[in-house]
Amino acid sequence: MPTLRLGRAARVAVLAACIGLAGAPLVAGCGAAPPATTAATASVTTSATKAVAAQDNPSSTTATPGRYGNPAAAARYWAAQSLEDNCGLVSVADVVGEITGTAPSERQMLDLAESTPSGTNPGPIYAPRNDPSHSGPNAGIELADLVVLLDHFGIKSEMVSATEPDRTGLPALEQYLAKNRKIIAFVNSSVILNADDQRTKADHFLVVTGIDTDTQIVHLNDPGIDHADEQVGVATFMTAWETSDQSIVVTAAPI
Repeated sequence: MPTLRLGRAARVAVLAACIGLAGAPLVAGCGAAPPATTAATASVTTSATKAVAAQDNPSSTTATPGRYGNPAAAARYWAAQSLEDNCGLVSVADVVGEITGTAPSERQMLDLAESTPSGTNPGPIYAPRNDPSHSGPNAGIELADLVVLLDHFGIKSEMVSATEPDRTGLPALEQYLAKNRKIIAFVNSSVILNADDQRTKADHFLVVTGIDTDTQIVHLNDPGIDHADEQVGVATFMTAWETSDQSIVVTAAPI
């Protein structure tokens, strides 16, 4: 599927409508996508095999004091979302790419999510593309289903929030990144973009790829904008992240 380059106004509309945490409704509208193919399924299965090997043999990274993660390496797996409510799917694809070296396409993720039962709700993780729910309050996917999708690729992960304060917060993110663990954060998109929209509820998934404590910058692979390695100040990121009680999905430590 061609990558969509969005202007600022369109990006704001996409981000503000994107993804909801379990029990948190939001509004989104979607377009059509191509049907599933056998080739897409085969490619997804191959990625799962690679993930097991990659987690058993993690690539080494050079540690630099005050810098965590490798945003330059992660940037190659960024992709833009082309629908209003599939940033969670594209973020999962990004993480799969970072771990296995091969990211599934947006189309492959749509096919997978439409055919995989949700771990929290009746029906599939992502509603069929002609389903009216894509323009209603239940559009997108649940945070818990990111774990289900990653598991399909052989990648173990877990949800963490401020209910476990020793496992979240900026210091925890730094340590996850230092250990080559991948992070999908649930944030408020308007705060990230400094846009004029609601700023009290989380509505968007993105991948945290690096933190630089010297410059106070957080590096993001954000599927709702038109480039990889978006950089925002720590204060901005924390404000956006607090709207979800610092909810993340983080992959297991490489063996």
